[in-house]
Amino acid sequence: MNVLVTGASGFVGSHLLAYLGAHLEANLSGLTRIASDNPGNVSCELTDSKQVNSIIKSLQPALVFHVAGSFTNDFETDYASNVLAAKNILEACALHSRDSRVMLMGSAAEYGEVCHQDNPVNEDRLLNPVSVYGWSKAAQSLLAPLYANKYGIAVMVARTFNLSGPGMSERLFTGRVERQVADILAGKASRISVGNLDAKRDYIDIEDACAMYLSIAAKGQPGEIYNVGSGIAISMRDLLHTLLEAHGLDESVVDETREHNPGKEVSMIYANIRKVSTLMKSGSHT
Repeated sequence: MNVLVTGASGFVGSHLLAYLGAHLEANLSGLTRIASDNPGNVSCELTDSKQVNSIIKSLQPALVFHVAGSFTNDFETDYASNVLAAKNILEACALHSRDSRVMLMGSAAEYGEVCHQDNPVNEDRLLNPVSVYGWSKAAQSLLAPLYANKYGIAVMVARTFNLSGPGMSERLFTGRVERQVADILAGKASRISVGNLDAKRDYIDIEDACAMYLSIAAKGQPGEIYNVGSGIAISMRDLLHTLLEAHGLDESVVDETREHNPGKEVSMIYANIRKVSTLMKSGSHT
């Protein structure tokens, strides 16, 4: 069985390839934008439909994990990376590999602002993204039912909340904190700077997320959305405490920048993970 993972050199892609290698008997191939020293990786520009067609036609992958993407909040960049690239993959499967099962990487940013009482968030909630990134992921998600209904492609969306694990981008909270912690431990800095820590978010370890991704790709229903998260809200303050404690540090090294927004509720969002939990209990992977 051939399995394809896009974004192979990124945080999710690299962890997912390692997870699949340990839990699935398959020939694994990773797609990267630039050439890689890894013999299992193939260079491909996902916005180039000819390149994508060639690879899908050649590999005939049983499973495709499309986790490549961008979160720049620049419209042209995120549209190309998050919508056009997914469209090219699905078109290629429709033309050359109709039996492929495709998982698209969605995001909780598709939901936008959520009132406290609307948690945990269900997959059928009306999407209301408040960022270009969230919009681009919402547009990508709409491709799933389109290609499932029009072409019969088994395409599902893993709508992922917040991930944690080694190697996170410094543009994200945990990666930014880990980098600053490393600087303190190396004697390069003495303080850690963070924003407001009152928000509550749903964080899931990358290993647990990978297990959900495999279940969604192998057993999910075509056109369906599956939340990927822990199902628990954790405050950024508690998360920071855990990250610091793991390295023998405490909050005395932290500088918090607080914004004064009188009357504004603390933002909180976490996932209802009933659908993916049921899926994971439904039997072995194909």
